[in-house]
Order: sequence, then C-alpha cells, then structure tokens
Amino acid sequence: MLSVLRRQTHAQVLVVGDSHQQIYEWRGAVNAMDYVRAEEVRLTESFRFGPKFARLATRVLNLLGETIPLRGQAGIQSELFEDPDVRPEVDAILCRKNATVVGELAGGLGKGHRVAVRANVSEILAFADGADQLKRGERAWRPTSLALFESWKDVQDYARTFSGRDLLPIVNIIDTQGTAYLRALLSRIEPDESKASYVISTVHGAKGLEWNRVRVCGDFRFKQEDDGTMTLSPEETRLLYVGLTRARTVMDVSELKYDLGRVFADHAARRAKAA
Repeated sequence: MLSVLRRQTHAQVLVVGDSHQQIYEWRGAVNAMDYVRAEEVRLTESFRFGPKFARLATRVLNLLGETIPLRGQAGIQSELFEDPDVRPEVDAILCRKNATVVGELAGGLGKGHRVAVRANVSEILAFADGADQLKRGERAWRPTSLALFESWKDVQDYARTFSGRDLLPIVNIIDTQGTAYLRALLSRIEPDESKASYVISTVHGAKGLEWNRVRVCGDFRFKQEDDGTMTLSPEETRLLYVGLTRARTVMDVSELKYDLGRVFADHAARRAKAA
C-alpha cells in the first residue's frame, strides 16, 4: 500500500492515520506514518465522545510520550463509571484476551442474554482441545498459549499467578464445567449482532468500531516490576488506548481503575524523579 502511494507523482496525496493505534505488530504490520515525509497537520478533536473520555485517553497517550492532548466534543455528555459496584447497561464489552471473552460469554448466557461475539472462536475451541490433551497426559501444541505446559495442573497453577491471571476465567470454566460445556457455550453465540443484547469483542476486533455504551475489561497485561512499580509496554498501552476510545456516551472502566491508577502514579513518580 505504501509503494502504491509513493508512485502517485501526479496527484496530491493525503495520508490520514493515528500512529498510536498501531496494534498489529505481531502480524508484521508497520506504522505507515513513520514512512511518510510530508507536512503534518494534527487532528486532535474527536467527534465520537466528550471531554471526560478525551482526558482519560490523553493520560494513556502520555505514557507513550505524547504531549499533545486529545480533545472531545463539549456538546457530548460522556459518562465515566469507575465504581465496581455500579454496572451500567452496555452495548459492547471489550476484552484483551479470548479467555476473558469466554468468561463474559458464560456470565451473559447464564443471565439469559443474547450475546454476539467478535473474537477468534477457533482459537478458543483449540484451547478446549489442548486442555483435553493435557488432561490425557499429552502435550498440546495448539493453541500456542498451551504449548509450553507439560500438564493441565501447570496451566491451573499459572492461571493463579499475576502473569497468568488472564487465563483464569477459561481455566475455571473448564475445571468446573468441562470442555464440552465450553464448546456448548460457543455454539450459543448470537450470529446476528443486531439481535443481540450486546457484543463481546476483543479490542483487536473492535478497532475502527464504536458503540454508545462500552465496558472495558481489566485483563490488560499490566507488568509489576522488581521494584514494585506497575508498568504497561508500549504495545499494550496502544491497545488500551484503542479500547478506551470506542465509546460515545457511557464507558465502564471500573475493572481498570486500580491497575491503571497505579501505572499513572508510578509513571508520574518516575518523571518527577528524572526531572
């Protein structure tokens, strides 16, 4: 695509993009904006949401070294929910991991909701297959998240650590209900999003989309350093930024409040120390 643009020597070319939304490095994607040499004009105002969401997104962008704030529309009343005891109704639930999608799916179906899913269902089914193999004493090479484990007990132990906690929802479902139940859950997904009570999506699957009301899950890969401080890698920070900019009027970030608050505080402390 870049080479096609570069060959347009007889036409004016406008390149529009957000380098902070680069979330597909693991597929070999590159940040095209780094390869463009042209006059730059910043588009800093979102027409999707109001100032509250813009301020939160700006704080996340500050972790990446961005100094220009994102602005929201003053006429849009965007409401931020941070209390875990208050759960507003939502149109979409955004998850970092497929394992969290399964946990949210089980909870929604258990309440009688019609749930649509935007996630890699084949990978979730592969996880069920891999769990069966490990339980039989065999090695599981698919999905890759199970390839390094020698037994199902190893997976259970890892899921209860800080690093492996994102696997805990799906591990708990398999332990309590079995892999057949997991496959049955996936068969009950509502195929028509327009008929669903809400959509459960990975953040990757939500890129470029928007909903009025969104809950962002707390399963991002926060890293606890040896000195006890909390950090996010640049790749994870960009993914979080994408997740936090999908809602128009309501966003529930209660699951993120504690870990993200620590990241903000520790980042500010490091900057103050460096100054």
